[in-house]
Amino acid sequence: MIIKNEAKAVTLSDVRFSYARRNALADISFEVYRGSYYGIVGPNGSGKTTLAYIIARILAPQKGHVDTQGLKVGLVLSNPENQVVSLLVEEDIAFGPENLGLASDQIRQRIEDALKITRSENLRHSLTSALSGGQLSQIVFSGQLAMDVDILVLDEGTVMLDPANRASLLDTIRSLNNNYGKTIIHISHRLDDLETADTIMCMKEGRVIHTAVDVLDLTDDLITGNVVIPGVEPGAKILYKNFLRQMQLDSDNLERSSRELAGRMVGSNINRTGERR
Repeated sequence: MIIKNEAKAVTLSDVRFSYARRNALADISFEVYRGSYYGIVGPNGSGKTTLAYIIARILAPQKGHVDTQGLKVGLVLSNPENQVVSLLVEEDIAFGPENLGLASDQIRQRIEDALKITRSENLRHSLTSALSGGQLSQIVFSGQLAMDVDILVLDEGTVMLDPANRASLLDTIRSLNNNYGKTIIHISHRLDDLETADTIMCMKEGRVIHTAVDVLDLTDDLITGNVVIPGVEPGAKILYKNFLRQMQLDSDNLERSSRELAGRMVGSNINRTGERR
């Protein structure tokens, strides 16, 4: 596992951006550390996608400053079809490295490495038009990895996937963070997607309204009403993990904690009635 450090990967200082008369971002400031997993949530129209484009240098802030410390930033959009540029998977992944002017042997190695990391070796010679949404997402990830990006920004990268493909892609994202040291900035309206995030920033109407240390901390704030984020709710798994933590049980080991919780309930029932029901 890669050990996370305190070096900064991304710093935004008083960033503003507007479309015509509508403010998309207003005085946004935050820091993301290298090797961290940073989640961003918010309702539609809160400025999340604009923020992703600014971090990836697709848009420039109209005011304020963005510093990515000279690191390479990759962006994965919600619809992977919008990022596919070639008919063949191998050619699509090679597109970025070729534009970097790399030698052919380096490009081949990067393609092999990227496909291995995303567990997509079997798709190398496939037609991109024949791939499922989940497979296309894997190829888009592979293309970014072939560019050797340090920071991966995902703008609702799982929104179009079925549960199986979504779970597989989330495993890949977590592996990129834990095993390869990639800094992840993951924008999602699903708190389940951000289960292993180190920090979660909440946006509303172009502003940062709240920051939580993890998804369970944010769930506490949502349940108690300390923060209200329209359209953002924890799923059943996150609610259950939050309940386990409230019971002072290990929320990371659901099977063991569930058994312990059941034992507590049985023991409490026996003590209350004097006999097993």
